Amino acid sequence: MTQLIGQRDDLAKPMALKSHYRSGSDDLAKDFFQPCLMRASRYRRAVGYFSTSALLSWTDALLRLAREGELTVQLIASPELSPADAATLRSLQDPEKTAAYQSVIVDQVFEEILALLDAPDDRALRASVFAWLVANDRLQLKFAFPEHVDDPGIFHEKIGVFDFVDGTRAAFTGSANETISGHRRNYESIDVFCDWISGEQDRVAVKTEQFDEAWDNLATGLSVLAPSKEVVAKLRERAPRQIAPRSTQLEIPTPASDPRWAHQDEAVAAFLSARAGILEMATGTGKTRTALKIMQSLIVNKAIDAAIITMEGTDLLDQWSGELEEWIADGRPNWLLYRHFERHHESGDFALDPKYALLVISRQQLRQVIDRLPDNVKGRMLIIHDEVHGLATPSLVESLQGRHAAFAYRVGLSATPERAYDQNGNAFIAAELGPVLYEFPLEKAISRGVLAEFDYLPLNYDLTQADRDRLQAVYAKKAARAREGRPMSQEEIWTEIAKVYKTAEMKPQVFANFLPDHPNVLERCIIFVETKEYGVPILELLHNFTHLYRTYYAEDDREHLVDFAHGKIDCLITCHRISQGIDIRSLNTVVLFASARARLETIQRIGRCLRIDPRQPDKRALVIDFVRPASPTDSVPNADQERSQWLTALSQVRRGDANGA
Repeated sequence: MTQLIGQRDDLAKPMALKSHYRSGSDDLAKDFFQPCLMRASRYRRAVGYFSTSALLSWTDALLRLAREGELTVQLIASPELSPADAATLRSLQDPEKTAAYQSVIVDQVFEEILALLDAPDDRALRASVFAWLVANDRLQLKFAFPEHVDDPGIFHEKIGVFDFVDGTRAAFTGSANETISGHRRNYESIDVFCDWISGEQDRVAVKTEQFDEAWDNLATGLSVLAPSKEVVAKLRERAPRQIAPRSTQLEIPTPASDPRWAHQDEAVAAFLSARAGILEMATGTGKTRTALKIMQSLIVNKAIDAAIITMEGTDLLDQWSGELEEWIADGRPNWLLYRHFERHHESGDFALDPKYALLVISRQQLRQVIDRLPDNVKGRMLIIHDEVHGLATPSLVESLQGRHAAFAYRVGLSATPERAYDQNGNAFIAAELGPVLYEFPLEKAISRGVLAEFDYLPLNYDLTQADRDRLQAVYAKKAARAREGRPMSQEEIWTEIAKVYKTAEMKPQVFANFLPDHPNVLERCIIFVETKEYGVPILELLHNFTHLYRTYYAEDDREHLVDFAHGKIDCLITCHRISQGIDIRSLNTVVLFASARARLETIQRIGRCLRIDPRQPDKRALVIDFVRPASPTDSVPNADQERSQWLTALSQVRRGDANGA
């Protein structure tokens, strides 16, 4: 609805509503929702699930109406359940425990919005709009959980009721979601009933009664819960007293006047000049925002009609989807967002009509979309590969070889685009997307104040006899494979040797000896381990210092990541799953039980704690590492020592250093 809402019409004019609206032949936002909202004093809406970002975009679009009129909105939605939450609800048999868990899920939505009030970008403005609407009683929100089926599913009843200022009322039902895409997506439709039309009064009354029954938690087979008084009170406390008029111009919030962010404009200029290539930018320096600036420039100059954004990992795909939802809400109401990953299956809709559309898709599904698009369509399209080093896995090389040439614009994003021990993979990325066009490494980011300074603390360990036996087994395997005529590759050898060092038996005890004098390092801390099994003894020792810790090894643990991001727990133990792309600015400490010889993994991991936190203006991060001392037989520094020398030098970079800048 953003930018479709203009000056209020003459409210004395009679409403001229059709009985049916359908996307494609009708513009639902312009032809129905806009005129109804302009004349409404109350809007009652029951709709499918809202993600947090979609909810904020939707409420942001209501702001002008809420400021200029007396519009009150009552919204019933289904919270977006994580797989873990859905599994927990399925397993609970006690109604009281079920209701208690549902209440936690409901409050979590508000907690997420509270956390966003401190975000360093446009999300804070959206969250403040939501808080203002709630604090001024312009928005009342409840969440619905179906109870008549074994699988909790989502609340999917889609009805709405407008109470107009002249005392009349209209109701509607149908498939349109209360989002920009829902209003404009093809094949969405609604049926409308007006109580000033003979024969439709009963239909309006029934829809109104159905909504009110659900709102009052009286509908059979449905549990409808409001957020707790405590979490609403916290939101009211944080709500601004007034909201300034918001510009409808598309803006990417990294002001050009701030010299710290000049690198983004430099990267954009380098790409637009070349049209294809890699932007190598340190973690936390705004690769996503830079890509959005590129897309914005190409659209303004009418160079593209669509874009595909691709990567791996549900967390990162969800994060991109949220960014793009906000991008659309900030002034591109004609654009649609499609998703194809996890539970989303919308690539077919995108392929049918990609004009003015964005597709967020996992790389494993990318080929089927590319092959459905004609070359002339790809010639008006931008493709963005985030964390581009992941593009060159053997299976993707085979499926995507030669399939990027038709795209007019191709950009790869990564802090570390080069793949270790993989010349073929690096050659594939260069052939498909082009060379590295721009570099903004950690040194520059720290010296410019884009990333935080950090301290580096190496803890010494050595190999046990059991570790040495495992190393000997690797060399024995190498010799046996050579005798069999199928020698191990250098990458295989290094991988197996590295695993011995990453899982060295002495490291947990070294950490246990360190913690009694430094328990504060576990506050806002992520511990990276190589395997879940290796994390078991570390979990046991953490229990002696804090109970606010959890694991994040698989999708079932995803709620632990959310709890960590919201500050409900202090310490998270994980393998590789959040090494890239996830933004947790309050993180202070990273502990590297496992770190590879190649710098890619280490850069991704330490980058998690180097992000600037607006709530900690003087933040100084800490990286704890485990380093094996030199052996008299070592002719060159071992991998631990090489990493330690590099991180020691990096930790000495200071804001304003000429060498770093």
